[in-house]
Amino acid sequence: MHAEKQSQNEKRRPRYDRYINRPSMRKERGFACIALDRPTDPVNVGHALRAAFCFDARFVIIGGETSGIRLPKLHTDPMRSFRHIPVIRSKNLLDAIPEGTTIVGIELADDASTLMDFKHPERACYVFGPENGSISDEILARCTHKIMIPTMASLNLGMTVNIVMYDRLAKAWPKIQSRLDRIDQTDSHTTFGTDE
Repeated sequence: MHAEKQSQNEKRRPRYDRYINRPSMRKERGFACIALDRPTDPVNVGHALRAAFCFDARFVIIGGETSGIRLPKLHTDPMRSFRHIPVIRSKNLLDAIPEGTTIVGIELADDASTLMDFKHPERACYVFGPENGSISDEILARCTHKIMIPTMASLNLGMTVNIVMYDRLAKAWPKIQSRLDRIDQTDSHTTFGTDE
C-alpha cells in the first residue's frame, strides 16, 4: 500500500513557485474600456477611438445599430485606432462587457457623483450615451456608479470620453510613475516565456 501511494506521488507534476521575481512592464493594475451606447455621429466615434488609444483603454464597445459608422472612414481618428485597439460591435453592449468589470455610467442624473470626487475602479467599463439622448434604462440599472462632469453647457460625446479617460490617467499617475521608477532601477531585464 505504501509503495502504491509513493508511485502515485511520483506521477504527479512537479510544483513550481507561483510568483516570479521579475517586474511587470505594465504601467498599472486593472484596465479600462469604453462603451458607446447607440452613437449616431461618426465624428464623435472617431474622437472616442482616438481617446481610447491615447489614454490606454484596452478596447471599445459600440452598442446598438451602428451600420452607418465605418471605422476606416473616420476622419477624426487619423491614427486608425481600430488597428491597435479591438473594437467590438454588439446590439446589446452589456453582453460584451467582461466579467468582473465595474460599469460606470457617464450621465447627467440626480444620483450621479461628480468626476472630481470620483475614485476610479481598478477594472472599469465607462459607458457613454448617444449624442442626442441618454444611456438606456437597462444599462443604467446595471451601472455600479453614475458620474457627471459639471459644466456650464453640454459637452459632445467625443469631448466627454477624453475628459473621463484623462481624469482616470491623471489620478493614477503617481502610482504609475512610482512603478515605472522601480522598474527602471532593477538590473534584470524582463523576458517572457523563459526561465532566465
